[in-house]
Amino acid sequence: MAKLNIVGIGPGSADYVTPAAKNAVQNAQLLIGAPRSLSLFTQTEGSEQAVLTAKNLPDLLKKAAETIKAGKEVVLLSTGDPGFSGLLHTALESGLFDPHDITVVPGVSSLQVCAARLCISWDNARLFTFHEGDVSDDAKSKLVSAYQCARTILLLPAQKGFTPKDIATLLLDAGANKQSPVFICENLTLNNEKITQTTLEKTADQKFGPLCVMVIKQ
Repeated sequence: MAKLNIVGIGPGSADYVTPAAKNAVQNAQLLIGAPRSLSLFTQTEGSEQAVLTAKNLPDLLKKAAETIKAGKEVVLLSTGDPGFSGLLHTALESGLFDPHDITVVPGVSSLQVCAARLCISWDNARLFTFHEGDVSDDAKSKLVSAYQCARTILLLPAQKGFTPKDIATLLLDAGANKQSPVFICENLTLNNEKITQTTLEKTADQKFGPLCVMVIKQ
């Protein structure tokens, strides 16, 4: 039976694409991914390719469902790991796929790379993602609570509306220590990778790129 294969392709560099991901792509009859994701794979002659954008995602998910019903294998490329701020949630929420019709190929997430770069054991850290635009009062309250519990926090900011600057301001307004250490890891595994060590106070006055992970240490 044909499957929707949601394949994690790591944080950006081809060095972090797993052999399992490469094998799945080689077997795909329909390959769906953003331009940067598709560029990681050069030998895909046997598959139809569909370029994924934020606007055409619903239409491409419908096409994927139809292709599976026709007995053809579909690969949906998901940056990082599909299960954390990736496309697995989107596919399940669409209502087009039964979980039994989905195979997930895990990938290396930017959070993993960030923790490795900073030599952080992150088994007791609190993880947050705001990529989906969830900046509700409840989400903000949970973030503040994690800080107040003296937990190391690893998070994916939103590109708009809840940037590192906004997050620092929220925590400072809630009484956080201005000198709390902050690390901003940008463009991880890419040639322009950059890690900035700063404080909450300084972060509230700075701007960072969209591809970043924020770490708040106590």
